[in-house]
Amino acid sequence: MKNKLITAIIFLIVLSTIGFAGCRGEEEETSQRQITEVTRGDLLVTVPADGNLDMPRDVQLKFGTPGTVKAIYVEEGQKVKEGTLLASLDDTTQKLAIASAQYNVELATNELVEKIHPTLMGYPGMYPDTSTVLRVEQAQDELVQAQKFLEQGRFQEAAAELRLAIHDLNASYKMLNIPQITTSLQGYSDILGTPVENYPDISRAIKLLEQDLSRLAEIQTLIENGNYENADIELKTAQNRLKETHLLVKSLSGRVIVSQRIGTCCPQLAGQKPGTSTGLMPLPYPDTSTSLAWLRQVEEELQKIQACKDTGGCDALELSTLLRMAQHDVEMSQAILENNELTFLSGLNLKALRGYNLNLQIAEQELKRYKEELMKTEILAPFDGTVVDIGVKENDQLSSFDYSSKTAVYLVDTRTVEMDGVVDEIDIYKVKVGEEAIIIVDALPDVELKGKVTFVSPFGSRETGVVEFPVTISLEPTEIELKGGLTATADIIVEKHENVLLIPNRSIKGSPGDYWVEVVLDEKGMTTEKRPVELGAQNEQFSVVISGLNEGEKIIVEATRGRLPTSF
Repeated sequence: MKNKLITAIIFLIVLSTIGFAGCRGEEEETSQRQITEVTRGDLLVTVPADGNLDMPRDVQLKFGTPGTVKAIYVEEGQKVKEGTLLASLDDTTQKLAIASAQYNVELATNELVEKIHPTLMGYPGMYPDTSTVLRVEQAQDELVQAQKFLEQGRFQEAAAELRLAIHDLNASYKMLNIPQITTSLQGYSDILGTPVENYPDISRAIKLLEQDLSRLAEIQTLIENGNYENADIELKTAQNRLKETHLLVKSLSGRVIVSQRIGTCCPQLAGQKPGTSTGLMPLPYPDTSTSLAWLRQVEEELQKIQACKDTGGCDALELSTLLRMAQHDVEMSQAILENNELTFLSGLNLKALRGYNLNLQIAEQELKRYKEELMKTEILAPFDGTVVDIGVKENDQLSSFDYSSKTAVYLVDTRTVEMDGVVDEIDIYKVKVGEEAIIIVDALPDVELKGKVTFVSPFGSRETGVVEFPVTISLEPTEIELKGGLTATADIIVEKHENVLLIPNRSIKGSPGDYWVEVVLDEKGMTTEKRPVELGAQNEQFSVVISGLNEGEKIIVEATRGRLPTSF
């Protein structure tokens, strides 16, 4: 009895083991065969690239001249806008050089004035001198250039021109606001004993310059804060206001001009009718050579007219045009000669006048050069970025040997990020400049970044027996603070198919040219049929169905099948 019981137990164990094995096999078979529906969707065909993030837009900013570091205006890690003042040197020497150059301009101007007959000159009733208006005019030119740079998006250069304009207006302001002038501005009425303004125009000019300087300082702040659109609007307003300042300062300042007396005593010299006056006018410089050139051109045009008349080869319109051109050139030559006559009558010969004029031009160029030297004492941010290192400190002495090699501020544009990667030689001909890419950074696995291919190298390099080609992908701006050097991978989109029939690669059977799928006819009974299909593009997961299936049909998917051969 005991033996029978043992035998029965063994039999049950065997049966249960067989049954369990059968159930497991059935479950495994079921898990490998799944049903899916043919649907429409988008298919992206990508090429992988591996590499690292890089921040290519960086600059090691250095001073352009030796000197003592006056101030550092930023700190490491600080974000700055293009045009922001980052650091400066002591500019005392440069400002003295500008003052000296300005003095040379005044000397050259006075030398020219002294050599011209006094009856033809209008002298200022009092100081300020010619330099006052000259600096305002230079500021006007600099604001025009700053406006162009702003419109072109060259904000650092716009900021530099703006700083020069502020410097020039400040110089003009100081020329007006000196004790010799300001002490005489206010007086008292002899009759009433009340304060009166002796020279209201000078007081008004000083006030206008103060307003102009304040306005430009506000624009400078807008640029440093990155508010470039408002800076552009305010700069246009500033230019219009400065025109009013210029006219007023010009009326107060000494100029090399022909006196108003020309209009009354010598109208024939000024080209005026008796009894009329055009006011102050620029002194013309003699230029006989140009006049002769115009006359030679008139002679050629008269010869053409004569030829047309002799041959009859010109119609009335052409002959009239040639005649008008000749008349115009005669008028130009006459105007030049009249100006020459006016100058020669003043007692100044051509050689001397050219010499004085040349001295004046040289002095003005020297002034311009020293102003440029002044700007070398300041470092402005050339683009929006983050200060990552400061290589100098206040009161550091930069000698003529090391100023150009010592980095004062290291600035990096952390918003401009690229991925430097490599693509396998098998895929390189699929990759083109301008193609979109999806980038995943290893440190941020849940974040998808977007970018575009900007460079594909024509040269490959062999690494561990595999030839790889460098590519560069520029990332689109993102709010995520990325870091240079991070490891990243990219899927470069080489094909994009929209609204196409898609099936999983695991559902496809057969071989290239003879692909087929199992179409489910009866889901309950798992009745299927073999259906040939024509396939198109594919990626790692899906293939495009060109023919053989319809949207909504159900097919069998094998859980263990991988990617198909790319032979179709």
